[in-house]
Amino acid sequence: MKLILFAVLLLLNSPESLQQSSQPGKVVRIVDGDTFDLLTNEKNILRIRMNGIDCPERKQDFYQAAKNALSGYIFNKEVKLFVTGRDRNKRTIATVYCGGENINLAMIRNGYAWHYKKYSTDTTYAKAEQDARFARKGLWHMDHPVAPWDFRRK
Repeated sequence: MKLILFAVLLLLNSPESLQQSSQPGKVVRIVDGDTFDLLTNEKNILRIRMNGIDCPERKQDFYQAAKNALSGYIFNKEVKLFVTGRDRNKRTIATVYCGGENINLAMIRNGYAWHYKKYSTDTTYAKAEQDARFARKGLWHMDHPVAPWDFRRK
């Protein structure tokens, strides 16, 4: 019985099952470094908040660089979302793929975003942030980058 339950759990968490829960569409607007609007194939507009990352806020150092980076990755392109839920602002929370690349991870890896540990325990994201910090990529070249959650609190 335990073996069958394990097999079912494995199947439910496989990449193939994730693809069944995906939402394809075209990115029509970049709001900031971790939020954008998606035009679905059904012609609906969804506001997407990228899962597991947090980017500089408006009026914060590196805000425009993060927004531009996200735009370069996905604006006016077809993406696939792996939806993980909705936030308190009713935005769809998702991991974003474009051309097979995990864009959430790319934003962290290239120093445009923090790994948002409050909402994510993804060890790949944690390692990517550590590597970006060490290499002083993107926002990590600044002497004292302020995390967006600290900036918002002030």
